[in-house]
Amino acid sequence: MIQMFLMAIGVVIALATFSSFSKADAKSLGIVLAVLILMFFIFITFFKVSELNLMAFIAKKVKDVFLDTTQKYQTNMKKYSPTDILIAKSHQKETKQKIEIKSWIDPDQLSKLSEGGLI
Repeated sequence: MIQMFLMAIGVVIALATFSSFSKADAKSLGIVLAVLILMFFIFITFFKVSELNLMAFIAKKVKDVFLDTTQKYQTNMKKYSPTDILIAKSHQKETKQKIEIKSWIDPDQLSKLSEGGLI
């Protein structure tokens, strides 16, 4: 339906251009301009590139050219994953543990008990 409307607009503009130039005794120029305008509207009407109409195609091109940033990749450099980096950092930390023996028995009494043969 929209395609028919665009074609009708194109035909009206082409005819108006031709009639305005035919009044000024420049029919050949009017015919050339009318054909160019009609070809332009036919191009707009039937434009399809990978299921995109003209406006969607232009919007996609503007987004691709102006709004997308290009990613730069460095060659000959080993790439590490974030998981490998976290694992390496966790292994790098030296954890020293202090062991404390908590008991109710005094160490002197414990040595007396071990000497006495009870333990």
